Amino acid sequence: MSVLKSPKPSIHTIPVNRAFADALVAGVMAEHGDDKLGLAAGMILLPNNRAITAVRDAFIRHSGGALLLPRLVALGDTDLDESIGAALDRIDADQAVLPPAIPPMRRRFLLAQLIISERSGTPVGEAIRLADSLARVIDLLTIEEVPLLRLAKLEEEGMASHWQEAFALLQRLAARWPDVLAAEGVTDRAARRNAVYDRVARRWSAQGLPVPFVFAAGITSTAPAIARLLRAIAFTPGGAVLLPHLDATMPDEWWEALGDDPASEAEGAQPPLDGHPHLHLKLLLDRMGIARDEVESWPATSAIDGPASRPALIRQLFAPAAHTAQWQHVKRAERDPTGIALIDCATPAEEALAIALAMREVLETSGKTAALVTPDRAIAIRVAGHLARWGIIADDSAGQLLTSTPAGELLLGLAGAAASGFAPVELIALLSHPYVATDDRMPWLDRVRELDLVLRGPRPAAGLAKIDALLFAKSRKADGTSDPQMAQLRTWWSGTVMPLLIGVEGRFAPDAAVDLATILTTLRQALTLLSADTIWTGAAGRALAALFEDMEADAAELAVPVDPREIVPLLAQMMRDVAVRPPQGGHARLSIWGLIEGRLQRADRMILAGLNEGQWPQLPSPDPWLAPMLRKRLGLPGIERPTGLAAHDFASALGAGEVLITRSARQGTAPTVPSRLLLRLEALVGDRALMAGEGDYAALAAALDACAVPQPIPRPAPAPPRDKRPTRLSVTEVDTLLADPFAFYARNALGLYALDPLDAEPTPAWRGTMVHGVLERWLKEPAASVDRVDALLDEELAGPGVSPLLRALWAPRLRPALHWAVGEMVRMQREDGRVPIVAASEVRGHIDIDGIRLTGKPDRIDRLADGSLAVIDYKTGSSPAKASVEALFALQLGLIGMMAQQGAFGGVTAPVSAFEYWRTNRKPNSDSFGWVDSPFRKKDATIDASNFAQSAEQRLREGIARWLNGDEPLKAKLHSEYAPYKDYDQLMRLEEWYGREGAA
Repeated sequence: MSVLKSPKPSIHTIPVNRAFADALVAGVMAEHGDDKLGLAAGMILLPNNRAITAVRDAFIRHSGGALLLPRLVALGDTDLDESIGAALDRIDADQAVLPPAIPPMRRRFLLAQLIISERSGTPVGEAIRLADSLARVIDLLTIEEVPLLRLAKLEEEGMASHWQEAFALLQRLAARWPDVLAAEGVTDRAARRNAVYDRVARRWSAQGLPVPFVFAAGITSTAPAIARLLRAIAFTPGGAVLLPHLDATMPDEWWEALGDDPASEAEGAQPPLDGHPHLHLKLLLDRMGIARDEVESWPATSAIDGPASRPALIRQLFAPAAHTAQWQHVKRAERDPTGIALIDCATPAEEALAIALAMREVLETSGKTAALVTPDRAIAIRVAGHLARWGIIADDSAGQLLTSTPAGELLLGLAGAAASGFAPVELIALLSHPYVATDDRMPWLDRVRELDLVLRGPRPAAGLAKIDALLFAKSRKADGTSDPQMAQLRTWWSGTVMPLLIGVEGRFAPDAAVDLATILTTLRQALTLLSADTIWTGAAGRALAALFEDMEADAAELAVPVDPREIVPLLAQMMRDVAVRPPQGGHARLSIWGLIEGRLQRADRMILAGLNEGQWPQLPSPDPWLAPMLRKRLGLPGIERPTGLAAHDFASALGAGEVLITRSARQGTAPTVPSRLLLRLEALVGDRALMAGEGDYAALAAALDACAVPQPIPRPAPAPPRDKRPTRLSVTEVDTLLADPFAFYARNALGLYALDPLDAEPTPAWRGTMVHGVLERWLKEPAASVDRVDALLDEELAGPGVSPLLRALWAPRLRPALHWAVGEMVRMQREDGRVPIVAASEVRGHIDIDGIRLTGKPDRIDRLADGSLAVIDYKTGSSPAKASVEALFALQLGLIGMMAQQGAFGGVTAPVSAFEYWRTNRKPNSDSFGWVDSPFRKKDATIDASNFAQSAEQRLREGIARWLNGDEPLKAKLHSEYAPYKDYDQLMRLEEWYGREGAA
């Protein structure tokens, strides 16, 4: 049965100043709302699922109560992952059954394997990345109905060598891909959609619509198959097409200047003006075979429409470049920016806070709504965070990337830790994750904190077993007994943690030739054990479980080993396409939308954020397969086409009654360039015309956290009572007591110690520990040769606390320094009669002075030929400056000498006549390592070694009398020139008081 076609198409446009979804619903309700069941029998075709949400919300707003909605079907736009909707793909007996579409994940892996087979040696991660871009090329060719076989007929001449190589590979892959699909018994999703669209278009044209009415609304795709379907709807009784914000009054010469279909082979065809917001609508109408003057204005309006003058402003704003010279003659009424304001901010942080304030202000007016529209997710996330400080959860249509959810972070954390050999940073982050050990959380975290302290400093040897060996070594005391707390930590590690991770470690070993499917299975099992199934709960957990199911089902297609270093970026790439949206929305009056939602919806206050070049419009994504020349030959859209869509979205949002436009002048340390869209608007209306409106939100943002009257704290000077002051101190802490009493108080009275970071660079203290350990062992071995130092160093560096990289870097530097030190000791003993006193070296001793116990440990004490002593301090870094020694702010050697004279070390007593720093690093202006440095040997020295011990003792007694036995406040940075360490600067809030109150 044939259907009498309408001679005139039913095609409409909703002007740019009207809220698209609300005006659409108002018109549908006006025409079909009287019959509730009749309304429910109809169908509305929309671009995608997010558009369905927008129209559904508009129906709810319009009805004010219960309502049976028409069927809302996602027709499919450029996002090929959206569902067509089963309503279009009816199974009829008289039509052939279309082959199923290949699942996206399986296609990804099959394409990756195809790339690996054509380009041997391609890493799996790179193959998947190329497979994703190749899939986009195949989809683009299919959507534009360019046969893959046409690629084989194109020549490569005129292209650069890298483009020739990429195109040759593309030709080979395109030739093999149809055979892969045929073997699978499937077709590409885009090809199946084209077939479905054409079949539906033919059926509806011949038999009429299957429902009382069909509206195709908001669809802007220029795909030929979609254009044919829309044409069938427009010419079939009961059907109507609604284009979003087509300017039906644009001058004809402007309209023609937009160019022609790039696939057109007509003589004299003009190249398309890709950056114009109306180009895609012109191409769609051309492919539908409908003239622009046949498009009628949609009669319905809504309560949140913008001013009637706004379409004229937007028309002038997007005049083709050849026609912008007439802007100076445009009437003021046609470029009236009333209701549009610009917020020019300094930084993205200030921009986000200003936006949050502008949205928060809306809630002061009953029923008023606001929406943030931006393509920049970083701004959206920041604004949502600022709103949360006021207890407001905005309705964010984009949801959250799976990689940013706790479930996704745990997966990446486990893979990253295993790939790093369970390096300290990655390991502690993994074990601290909130999903790990949820049933016994607090005891678990206590153990993790203890492990964190053990692993601080330079990275230890990689691997679970090496960490176990390190914990065993730490649990053994010097006297051979066991440290109970450290032993318990090791028991927890070996009995609880290692069984959870040992399987993953084996799969991520550098020499393990494991395929992706095996790695995924191992990760899934380990995640289940670590989280006790918690990771698979909630919206994010379910999304991750579905992703794992898809990946594991088809990962076997990649029958090649995976480099463990690829796993983390590979998994991140897989999860990047998965968005997690909460089952319930956020605040009913505050929304955060992407550009598609902003095109179809409207709020009372529209905030357009991120108007910088490269953000809105975003930079075109490069195509690694098709050179621009090839795109032109194939009649494909240029890579600048999305720029025009971004301009159309800007124009759509600009049609609101109240619009705030925001941008930031800097991004990080680099200046930004205003968006071309904003520059056009300022050029049309004048930059002074875009005032900030009633509220200067940038100024409010700056003032929100500002302190009107700064109130810096005074210099800290705690004065605890005598019984709360330390009664013990080490010779290494005396200098701190004298120069920075507050730092001494923080460390010794409050017990606050500066911790090394995880994965720290080797510090002089670490190098000193190595040097001290080797020299102490060498000194205590009877008749040890100079060459023996090599074996001792190798033993020290072979411990589980030293990684192979650290060993390789520092063994060549420490070895010559140690050879110099032991060689110097042997030489001095042979030539000068100077003998190291083994019983007094590296032995901790103590004496009591004025009721305070002073402790110390000399690196080495030598007996000189005249019977006096020499005190030596090994230095792997710099030695104290001569000025510090002479000012008596570097007393460690002097105090060790004073203690030695009193028999504190092995009972040895004798006068001390020499104080030396043995530098074990590279000698200045020389390639050799090691030299003896003594401030008392310099020509201009003002202090003598013979009385240094007595001077140090006297200085110590003064400090004890003032700060330990007395009640004098322990001031911060009392002598800042001799207090260079910054461990406690933040605690003392140095920047708030330094320079005041007479501070140096």
